[in-house]
Amino acid sequence: MLDTALRAELEAALDEGFAASGMPGVIIGVWIPGEDEWVSERGVADVDTGEPIGRVNQQKIGSITKTIVSTVMLQVIGEGEFDVSLDDTLDRWYPDFPEASNITVRMLLNHSSGTGEAGRAQVDRICAAPHAVPAPDELIAVGAATPRADFAPGEGFEYANTNYFLLGGILEQVTGDDLATLIHDRITEPFGMDRSRFAPDGEVTAPLTHGYSGFCPELGAVVDTVDWSNGESWAGGAMVSTLDDLHAWGEALGEGAGVTPELQIARYADVAAISTGAAYGLGTGIEFDVETGCITSVSHAGAEPGYGTNLAYYPMTGAVVAMLGNGDGGTGDASTQVLQALAPLLGPVLKGSPTEPCDAPWG
Repeated sequence: MLDTALRAELEAALDEGFAASGMPGVIIGVWIPGEDEWVSERGVADVDTGEPIGRVNQQKIGSITKTIVSTVMLQVIGEGEFDVSLDDTLDRWYPDFPEASNITVRMLLNHSSGTGEAGRAQVDRICAAPHAVPAPDELIAVGAATPRADFAPGEGFEYANTNYFLLGGILEQVTGDDLATLIHDRITEPFGMDRSRFAPDGEVTAPLTHGYSGFCPELGAVVDTVDWSNGESWAGGAMVSTLDDLHAWGEALGEGAGVTPELQIARYADVAAISTGAAYGLGTGIEFDVETGCITSVSHAGAEPGYGTNLAYYPMTGAVVAMLGNGDGGTGDASTQVLQALAPLLGPVLKGSPTEPCDAPWG
C-alpha cells in the first residue's frame, strides 16, 4: 500500500504542510503491518544549534496523555480489586464539586459531564508562571469555579481537562499510588516505552526537542518552552514521549492495552457525539463509517505551549500514525496543517472500506 509513488506523494505533501505550519520541526511515522515503515522529518529540534528532529527525541505530548490515563482507569476497573466502577458518581470522592452526585466516572472519561473548560484562563496562568507545578486539588478547584456547559451531565459533549484532573485524583485515592507510579507500572514499562514518562515538572531528557510558542506575547513573539512545566495539564496532558514510543503505544492501544474485552468494547461504544461520523469514547477520539457503524480510526491530538502531537490507530488495517512537531503558531493548531496536507493521501489507505455492519467496535 505504501508503494514508491505514494511515498513520493507523501514527501511532497509533507513539504507543503510543514511550510504552512510555521513549525521549526516535525517528524511523522506511518506503520502498516507487513509493510516497511514510512518515517520522515523536516526542520530542526533546536533553532539555535540546528540539531535535526529525530525519532528518539523526547518532547511534551499534551492530551495524548488522556489515552493513557483513561487506560489506567479501565484497567483498574476491570481488575475488580479496587472500589471503583464506570457508574460510580463523583460525590464519592469530590462531594463539593458542582453536580458531583450526577456525574459518573464514565462521563468524565468521555467528556459528557458538562464540566467547563478553563481555556484561555488556563493559558494565562501558564504565561504568568510557566515553571509552576500547581497541586492537583488547585487545578480541580479552578475547574469547579469555571462555568458549566449548558447541558445536564451525560447529555452533551464539552472537552475539558478538569474531567481528567478528577480522574487522576480518583485513581490516586482508590489505588493509593501516585499517578506517575501508576503510569510507569501499567503503561510505559510493560509496553516498552522507555523514553516516556509522566512529567508534571515538564522535564525532558536528551536527545530532546525544543518547543517554540506564540501563546504568551507578553513573554515574546516566539518563546522556547523546553524548560516550562506541564503542571497546568497534570492528568490531562503531562506526558513526555518520542515518535517510537508513540508507535508502541498506538499498537498497544489498538490491541486493548491490558483492558478487559468488555471494557474495551465500552471504550468505543460509550461515546459522546461530536459531529456526524465523529465521537469521543472513554479516552479517545473516534471516527466511524456512518453507514456500517464500523470504527475507522481511534485518535487523539495533544498540545502544550510550543508543541503539537498526534496519534492514530486504524483498526481496519492495524496501521499506526504518529506525528510530533515543535511549534504552535500561537493557536495550537500548527500540527493540524501538516495532517491536513497528508490526510487525502493517507486516509483511503489506512481507514479501509467497510461494507458490512460491525458487531464489535471494528468488525
